[in-house]
Amino acid sequence: MIGKEAQRVLERDIGLTLSQIDALSLSEEIAYVQAKTGKPLTFPEILDTRKIGRGNPLLARGKVTTMEEVNAKIDAMRN
Repeated sequence: MIGKEAQRVLERDIGLTLSQIDALSLSEEIAYVQAKTGKPLTFPEILDTRKIGRGNPLLARGKVTTMEEVNAKIDAMRN
């Protein structure tokens, strides 16, 4: 859940309460953003992979090591 102070700041900046945002349909959200920014909202056909949310960067890069891998490396060092 979002904190009270963060919620207050977001509501001030966006101009809507969280319950109002939750009640908006997709077309209403797009219309609101376009009215607020004065620019058309566009969705590019080619995605910039640098801007895609990846969650955990280590997981996205395949850098998470399992315990089995750690144990195998330890065993390899012992031999």
